[in-house]
Amino acid sequence: MAGRIPDQFIDELLARTDITDVVASRITLKKTGQNYSALCPFHNEKSPSFSLNPNKQFYYCFGCGAGGNAISFVMEHDHLDFVEAIEVLAKDAGMEVPREQGVPDRYEQNSELLKRLSECATYFQEQLTQSPHKDKARHYLANERGLTGQIAKVYGLGFAPPGWDNLLKKLGTRAEQQEQLLQGGMLIEKKEQAGHYYDRFRDRIMFPIRDTRGRVIAFGGRAFGDEKPKYLNSPETPVFHKNLELYGLYEAKQNTTTLDHIIVVEGYMDVIVLAQYGITNAVATLGTSVNSQHFKKLFKLVDKVTLCFDGDKAGRAAAIRGLEATLPVIQNGKQVRFLFLPEGEDPDSLVRKEGAEGFQNLLEDSSSLAHVLFEHARSLVTLADEEGEAQFTQNAMSLIQSIPAEATLRSLLIKQLSEQSGLSSDTLAAAAPATKQYDHSQPSQYAPQASDNNHYDDYGYDQMDDGYAPHGYDDAGYQPYPDDGQMVPTQTAQTKKPGFNNKGFKGKKGQGQWKGKGKWQDQETFAPLSMQPKLGRIAHATLCLLMHPAIAQEVDVPDPLLSGETPDRQAFSRVWRYFSKHPSHNTGHFLVQEKNQALLDTVYALLNHPDATTKQKIVNAKQEVEDWITLQSEALGLNSSIQRLKSRGNDAINNPETQQELRALMEQLRRKKSK
Repeated sequence: MAGRIPDQFIDELLARTDITDVVASRITLKKTGQNYSALCPFHNEKSPSFSLNPNKQFYYCFGCGAGGNAISFVMEHDHLDFVEAIEVLAKDAGMEVPREQGVPDRYEQNSELLKRLSECATYFQEQLTQSPHKDKARHYLANERGLTGQIAKVYGLGFAPPGWDNLLKKLGTRAEQQEQLLQGGMLIEKKEQAGHYYDRFRDRIMFPIRDTRGRVIAFGGRAFGDEKPKYLNSPETPVFHKNLELYGLYEAKQNTTTLDHIIVVEGYMDVIVLAQYGITNAVATLGTSVNSQHFKKLFKLVDKVTLCFDGDKAGRAAAIRGLEATLPVIQNGKQVRFLFLPEGEDPDSLVRKEGAEGFQNLLEDSSSLAHVLFEHARSLVTLADEEGEAQFTQNAMSLIQSIPAEATLRSLLIKQLSEQSGLSSDTLAAAAPATKQYDHSQPSQYAPQASDNNHYDDYGYDQMDDGYAPHGYDDAGYQPYPDDGQMVPTQTAQTKKPGFNNKGFKGKKGQGQWKGKGKWQDQETFAPLSMQPKLGRIAHATLCLLMHPAIAQEVDVPDPLLSGETPDRQAFSRVWRYFSKHPSHNTGHFLVQEKNQALLDTVYALLNHPDATTKQKIVNAKQEVEDWITLQSEALGLNSSIQRLKSRGNDAINNPETQQELRALMEQLRRKKSK
């Protein structure tokens, strides 16, 4: 059912879910005092830095900064989006996910069609063991293509036996079913006989095409011999748009432990054979060139994409189409590489010949986006003189101009072009041709309107950060600074932690680099804990509430202390109000429910501060909060007196006695703040 998941359900789900059970079912935990420790599943490490607090239902990794509650852990570990993670946890808890009333999405509108397509997938799989012609299909898969039964099961491979109406007879016994199968592209209507149908897929190996949630939305069929076409795909349907989907993406999410890199290849069999050799992060386009919509979808999941093509002329042409498709949507922190295979080889044949290690070595030697861009710009030039150099420069700038202005890559490419051409960056920018628009998305009539959130349209959400998923640390490197309640830059840009992404957990660290969403930084540039800025009293009080939510019920906060414009004061107010209203909730609940991004920036900065570990262990958290309340109440009283004196006007202020009283009050206020 479409519509927003009610907040009350998420509260109840988290209340019924023990994060210890969730994490322990996926990684090995070791009891360490009141908490649990483990090797972090989100980055490579040899000594445990992952900590789980069962009392607070919160996990945190001191190595890579990953942190959150049960929902964010399942999202990151299982490579799921927010709605998928909710559904997994709800299923484990024996709960059904409710939805508020809303406009049905295209999947709800076509739920029966999806059911029919799922039944088709089951039917095709059964034919591999039940059809009289099964030996033909099994021989092809096992002997000719070298696939194991296990890998065939992972990708749901099946067999459409020869004959005109096998599927029709099995699943289309009623007129309503026939209409749904026709709408789903599984049947073709006879030209001479309206209302009479035959199977689209006959005598073919069948590849189910799944969406990112694992639902079968279409099929690809591979002929055995020289029959044309060799590969036959489902047509466009209400639930399948080939320009938006990627074969194997669901399986890559399910079977890759740390999915931070995706390889785009050209065929179904390339994806499956690579997976059989342990390279599970490959996907394939569905009979189309890779386009901007594909890159948008991939960039939401990973930071690095490698396009893998044959080394022939057709492969080079496909690479250029991929280059032109990625330039308008490239983002900071995202990397696109190009791997050109030796002549006559494809990923299927090459991995069999070189093995997984050899193929990985080729990936390491792949070409950068900059190299392919300049090489392509040079290939369009016919003259080896000044005129040819001018044409090369114009060609390169035409491509560079299509990169978003805010992307760092654009500036770097202009700098490289400046070095190659001998022209200044300003001259290049001034003489640049009008931006050439490359559009390879080719949206169908069913495609969503232009939006960066198309990946989530399946779930009835306009965007992911609508209050369900926590936001986090911003990109400017801000943390709380002592006493003044303001947010100021940390000591250097290098001391910044990697940013929280829109799923509510931190970026990962691996192979000497932090790989946060949008940031690539050297590991060595991060400041040691001793250089972290000290927290002010209000920040310490807020941390006490976050680490010990129950004390919110035990302390009274005067109304004047619950107002203020500084981020620290707003954070204290919001945290206290939340835990006062929800006495049974924990920090994980708060992170999921809070919808104010700026406020979450402040809260996450506090949770990631080294002092947060100390606050977990203190026994006088309530006293620390009460001390701050007392101090601030007295300070507010002094402020009121100062304002009273100032409000009496210039004449009163000029009075020596009034001036002396004002100076005394301000000195007293200064001493209070310095404590």
